[in-house]
Amino acid sequence: MHAVQDVVAELYDPIIQDARSRYVSTNAYRQLLDPGASPVFLDRFLIEFCSMGVHMTEPVERWIRAAGRRCSELGLQSLGEALDRHAEHEADHHLMMVDDTRALIAIWNGTSRARLVADELLERPPSPGCRAYIALHEETIVSLAPWGQLAIEYEIERLSITAGRALMSNVASVCGTDRIKSLSFLTDHIALDEGHTVFNRRQLNSLLAAHSDYAEDLVRSGSAALDAHAEFISDCVAAAS
Repeated sequence: MHAVQDVVAELYDPIIQDARSRYVSTNAYRQLLDPGASPVFLDRFLIEFCSMGVHMTEPVERWIRAAGRRCSELGLQSLGEALDRHAEHEADHHLMMVDDTRALIAIWNGTSRARLVADELLERPPSPGCRAYIALHEETIVSLAPWGQLAIEYEIERLSITAGRALMSNVASVCGTDRIKSLSFLTDHIALDEGHTVFNRRQLNSLLAAHSDYAEDLVRSGSAALDAHAEFISDCVAAAS
């Protein structure tokens, strides 16, 4: 039996690292962290990120609850209950993205830039990256390994405290610290997801300590989540360019 405190570091972290490295090496990600990036580009990216991101954020509570139920049905009662508790913290977070979209567009329209309409952007269909991200969740829930949802949550919430912090730092530097006031979703999740990441890692440790053979499923789901999210970021960068 692996020591609980070491099992994720042993069975999961070394294998997921390739996907994490792919994420931060994408051209889109590098553009966002470029200190020489145009303020217009970053403003437009943030509008895309918030307005399109609603598609990926609104269903999160439902996804986590559904995965929790499936885990319980397959005998993982403790994990199912933990996921159900975690889902409570994700309710209505998409509303922050809606509010941020409107706030960012108000700033945008206050300049000489071409006017944008918030409702038009919010009503668009999902981008390819969004569709991949949504499909991954829906497929994981009905699969034979619904515990993959735990790895998805771990990797995406981990992004808030790694990529999210780096992005916010560059936005503050390039666009000014006042822009941060219009980014409630990112600000909130950078703060909240530190605790969520600790929670998710603890659950991963418990799961892998009892079922080391689940490592492959978890890495597969976590990697797919990072790749889909990277595609979404690339969609937003392309739209902003």
